[in-house]
Amino acid sequence: MLQTISIDQVKETLDQFNKGQKYLYNTLTTTVRENQTNEIWFIHLLDELRDNVDLFENSNEQFLDFLQLQIDWSRQSKSVLDTFRAFQINLISCNTKHAQRYLSFLFTIFTIPETTNNCLPLHDFAHETLEQLVVIVPLASTLLCPIAEQHFPFMTKEITIQITYVKNLLRSLSYLSIQRLRFFEIILSKLLRLDVHASRQDILREEKCSIENELVFSLEQLGTNDKTSNAMKHDQADKLDCLMYVMFEYINSVCIENGTVNYEQTKLLVRDLLSVFNKILLPTHDSSHVQFLLFYICSFHTDFSDEFMNNCWKTFVSPSVSMTFRQASICYLCSLIARAKYIPIRSVLNITQLMMDWLHTYVSTTETNSGNANPNRHLPFYAICQAVLYIFIYRHQEIARLPDGIETVLKWRIGRIISSELNPLKYCLPAIALRFAQLARNYQIVFCYSIIETNNRYSLPETFATNDYQNGNLPSNILYSYFPFDPYVLKRSLVFVQPIYNDYRDENDESNVCGKDSDDNDRQDFDDSDDVLTSMMMSTTPGSSDSLDHLPITTMSTSFKSSRNPPSVLPFGRSPGFRNAIN
Repeated sequence: MLQTISIDQVKETLDQFNKGQKYLYNTLTTTVRENQTNEIWFIHLLDELRDNVDLFENSNEQFLDFLQLQIDWSRQSKSVLDTFRAFQINLISCNTKHAQRYLSFLFTIFTIPETTNNCLPLHDFAHETLEQLVVIVPLASTLLCPIAEQHFPFMTKEITIQITYVKNLLRSLSYLSIQRLRFFEIILSKLLRLDVHASRQDILREEKCSIENELVFSLEQLGTNDKTSNAMKHDQADKLDCLMYVMFEYINSVCIENGTVNYEQTKLLVRDLLSVFNKILLPTHDSSHVQFLLFYICSFHTDFSDEFMNNCWKTFVSPSVSMTFRQASICYLCSLIARAKYIPIRSVLNITQLMMDWLHTYVSTTETNSGNANPNRHLPFYAICQAVLYIFIYRHQEIARLPDGIETVLKWRIGRIISSELNPLKYCLPAIALRFAQLARNYQIVFCYSIIETNNRYSLPETFATNDYQNGNLPSNILYSYFPFDPYVLKRSLVFVQPIYNDYRDENDESNVCGKDSDDNDRQDFDDSDDVLTSMMMSTTPGSSDSLDHLPITTMSTSFKSSRNPPSVLPFGRSPGFRNAIN
């Protein structure tokens, strides 16, 4: 059997094996394994098997498993791979029960890293086979997504394996376009798992500790690490960074053609991403980076950003959506408007006007009986009110530069909302409420300090005793959300986000925006109110190592202090969330 194997010998061997006699089978498998590098011999064996696929009709599947799993296919030539493909497709065409086994084999090939010798022909072989298989056996397409998800490398696997697998999944979409939405769900759900395991605070903490540790080395020693300067110190963040880079590149490959945006292709991709957003991203709390794929693709055309914002707004106003999702959707909307450079300021005003109209309608219908109502019933109102304040804090300079910008803001009649019985400033983040109060006074839009001071003086205890919550475990600041487009801190993939991202800018001349005198008496009147919370600071260069040295990780206090010089830097770096804002 060492020289050649006839099909009759294979039949006899498999028959004996099925009867419990394993000697001939062990001899056969050993012979195949030892002669797998003999191209002519191996091709002859595969040709014989292809012409006799009836051998595997009802049994002998263990020999198929042996061929797929025990042979080193990365060492085989193209001729051997083509012969094996012909054998497997012929086999599956005769009996589709073998399709799942062979598809699992192909997706296993997708995990072989590119550093392996001769692996690219193997990847080509897998893609060519898969493309042929879904055409010849349409049933195979129904098995793809479960198998693709099953073979996705776990997040603890090496980054090269994960990158290779994601790249191959994306490559398969060139001939499996109908599966793109489902494949995106699989990929982004795995990226989200990495994302929530690598919070922005943890990443910054790791980077800061790494910088401090590197200070003990000499400049010569530091110079040897230039090649790894972009590597994230947090293990999960480093994997996420590489995979996000792959996803951004894929978006470019689909959307950019000859240096211009392919509108139709991008439109289809945006819709797929929006579907994934509604199904996976929106319900996921505290993801920090995966959502920037939408942030990036929306920058290609105003139609795409409008579609995303309309999607968020429709989710918010839908009465059939839970309060949690409505609150999350408005956080995505306001965070995008505040952070995206590509959204024109006129669009910002129009969207904010839409929010203000909703707020006025809400106040008109609920104010008469809201005095003793449970605040939890008004969470959407408080969320959108805070969104308006947040947007104004980030875009007020652009608004002020418009000839009619401040006049437009005055027409919002935001004072009616703030002074309503619902008292939104009481439930907004203190950092946002105080910062808006400072800007609103400078622009003479509305005066908020007296309301804030009253709320602070007569603040509720840390828990509510309500009928809906018998245990009374709600914190006094009941809003619970975050700002999804806070600074992007992954180093490699930052290059896609940074040009279109709006960092918070220092405003040294802010006190003179309206030509207002800042005399001592005026400052003394609002002494307590002028202290914008100093506990957290904004990183204006997200992802930069230099900015990590001065990022304190501290708690926020709601008490007003006696400082007369409020800081010029916005006192919230990452969005702390509404429950952990007060410790």
